[in-house]
Order: sequence, then C-alpha cells, then structure tokens
Amino acid sequence: MNKEILGNLLRDALNPEFLEINDRTESHSGHASSGGGGHYEVRIVSGRFAGLPPLARHRLVNTATDPVRQEIHALSIKAYSPEEFSAQTQPKTQRPAIALNVL
Repeated sequence: MNKEILGNLLRDALNPEFLEINDRTESHSGHASSGGGGHYEVRIVSGRFAGLPPLARHRLVNTATDPVRQEIHALSIKAYSPEEFSAQTQPKTQRPAIALNVL
C-alpha cells in the first residue's frame, strides 16, 4: 500500500479541504513489531469534523481507512475543522510592547 491509496480513501469518505500524508515507514524498517505494515502521519481538514470531539474525528478517519487497515501498522491523525485549521495557520498579531516608566 502507498499513501496515494490512503489519500484516495480519505478524499472519497471525508471530502477534505486539505490533506497531507507522510509515509514514515522507512524510518521504522526493521521495527520488531511493525509486521511489515506502514507507518503514516495524516493531517486532514474537513467540514465533517466541525463540532466533533477528537475521538469521533479519529473514528471517521479510521473508518475511511478500513479497506487497508491490515496494511497499516501505525496511523498518526491530526484532524481539524476548517475553522480550527484557519485559526491555527493565521499569523499571530503581536501586541505592542508596554513601556513602564518608574520614577
């Protein structure tokens, strides 16, 4: 399995506005308990996540990847609603420094 297949499953099920998949399998090769399965990190933004707690979001992602579950050893999930992702990626405005004059 590769990240393209994983991406297609997630796009079909969750219609994400943003999807990033990193295949970390190479860094875990020879890992005793990997069983040959892949190690993936997913960062996904979907309107389907709005109002849902993290566990419910992870369940949606896991359900979408069920067809290839046997080929995945580890799946790290960062799932955001569009509003959360937008707030996270907006540059933080800096507060002006406050000068204190002590006499």
